[in-house]
Amino acid sequence: MATTDALNHQLQDLIRAMENEGLLDKNFGIVHSLKEANSPFFLVELIPMFCTDVQTDIRKLTQTLDQPSVDYHDLEEYCIKIKGGSSCIGARRMALACVDLRRAIDNKSKEGCFLALNGIKHEFYNLRGKLDTILQLERRIISHDNI
Repeated sequence: MATTDALNHQLQDLIRAMENEGLLDKNFGIVHSLKEANSPFFLVELIPMFCTDVQTDIRKLTQTLDQPSVDYHDLEEYCIKIKGGSSCIGARRMALACVDLRRAIDNKSKEGCFLALNGIKHEFYNLRGKLDTILQLERRIISHDNI
């Protein structure tokens, strides 16, 4: 059975690796440190909420792009929401992928929007798998702390 220190070390290594890959930036470290000030459950609650929000907005983006006449204003709203959430949690590559979508929206390029949306989806699914691992480690750390 792993100790809390070993789990924390494993978690820090994972976060550092994700930063080295460019998946996360310093904002994730700030968000992670907030659990100490607020609640040990802060990150365990925040990650699923972030993932659910992004999945919802990706679905809405897809539905909007599937319409014969694209409402670029709606696309912009969803893009802003995804970029804002990504920036706040420190999901660097997700936030950067949103820049491509914003550019395509500004150019009113439906094809460009589809390509950029596929980039966002790719970054999200890659990030989500690793965030799930962080979540599992956080839960194990919390359960060890409460023994």
